[in-house]
Amino acid sequence: MQNVKKRTGGQVIAQARDGVERRMLPGGRREGEQILAMMMEGTPIPTFVIDHQHRIICWNRAMEALTGITSRQIMVEGGAIPPDALYDEEKPNLANLLVNGAHGEIERLYNQRLKKSDVIEGAYEVTDFFPALGEEGKWLRCTAAILRWPGGDIFGAIQTLEDVTDRFETEENLRKGEALLSAVLRGSPIPTFVINTDHRVIYWNRALEELSQIRAADIIGTRHQWKAFYDYERPCMADILLDERRQDLRRWYFEKYTKSKLIDEAFEATDFFPALGDEGKWLRFTAAILRDSDGTILGAIETLEDVTARILAEEALRASEKKYRNLSITDGLTGLFNGRHFYSQLRVEMERATRYGHDLSLLFFDIDDFKQYNDTFGHLEGDKVLIRLAEVTRRCLRKTDSAYRFGGEEFTAILPETDAQAAVVIAERIRLEFREEKFSPGGGEAVQVTASIGIARYISDEPLTEILRRADMNMYQAKARGKDGVFFE
Repeated sequence: MQNVKKRTGGQVIAQARDGVERRMLPGGRREGEQILAMMMEGTPIPTFVIDHQHRIICWNRAMEALTGITSRQIMVEGGAIPPDALYDEEKPNLANLLVNGAHGEIERLYNQRLKKSDVIEGAYEVTDFFPALGEEGKWLRCTAAILRWPGGDIFGAIQTLEDVTDRFETEENLRKGEALLSAVLRGSPIPTFVINTDHRVIYWNRALEELSQIRAADIIGTRHQWKAFYDYERPCMADILLDERRQDLRRWYFEKYTKSKLIDEAFEATDFFPALGDEGKWLRFTAAILRDSDGTILGAIETLEDVTARILAEEALRASEKKYRNLSITDGLTGLFNGRHFYSQLRVEMERATRYGHDLSLLFFDIDDFKQYNDTFGHLEGDKVLIRLAEVTRRCLRKTDSAYRFGGEEFTAILPETDAQAAVVIAERIRLEFREEKFSPGGGEAVQVTASIGIARYISDEPLTEILRRADMNMYQAKARGKDGVFFE
């Protein structure tokens, strides 16, 4: 068997001769190897391949970007990774240990974060710290798998590296994780498919079989890649890029897609796929054009990442933030907005009324003789009265109005787009409905409780303190006139 090496751009590919005649592409490379080389260049995942003698035979552009070491420098080193490329001390990587069959050494060096791949037999996954990368080092998630000739002999190994520094730190702090591996060759657990220039599937890996529940044997050679993700026939991102119709990205993905910062002619998007799994899945997918060294399009590649856990976590975080924000502006007893939120909302409505010349009215109301009620029946019974007044107020207000517990037994309501006459109608509705409420403190006889309400109409450009003063004064006028009344002047 004769081994032939050919260097093309940043790639060095080892080719084997076993006496079997194979169709070759221009430049002496087999079609399958050409496609695999283009796949390596078309993925943003840092990837390298070693042969059985531990020599680097492939070091893609993403790997160059990660380490700052070019494939040309690798060749100068005789195909060996410089000792300080990844670690600050000499330490074998997974690919080298796999080629040596040193499984015991793998478990000894990486046992705490090591796991066997669920997808690729004999492959390992590990998250490790690489102090030589970047200014402060990086956490990388590495996947390594043995590569074999068709006859079963070991050819070498492939290793992919994914920068998970931010996610690793988040997982350590929040005790949550998300499986994200980054590779596109046979040894990768990342769901991946490749189509040729006729839009026919020529590569459908085992991880995508698991995700889609569609076997490679049933889909390779067809144009049915859409069936894995959609319930009707439509183009995937790889199809759109292959047709060079980038304007269609907006049609199908709206504003959810972005251009890749690393790979030319590549785009990324995140979308929900209801047909996947029991309840659907959120996937982040990247598609890129595959070209040969002459620029001729060979096809397109699309990789997919399940980000359901992350999306759900983000949604839960947003819901939690909204919940705590609502708690911060809500009165715990009555469920109405609190006094602090009242001031900010009143300023907003005053500015709006001034800007557009619209009406704005303010209600101030107070439970009559509430101190006496509390002293007679106790604070728990008094709280029931406050809660009941809040319920009555909510029933009587419109959707555009808002009610607040101002403090103690005092309440207020902001009435946008409301003149004084309409405000009087709303105030009377609150007063009368509350008057009809019956209370039986301590299980005794029914007791009637009333409220007095003052109204102030906003005068353009007046200070906030002035409208508050007038509303408060009118409320006390209602009390002075016999209580259980509404006053506006």
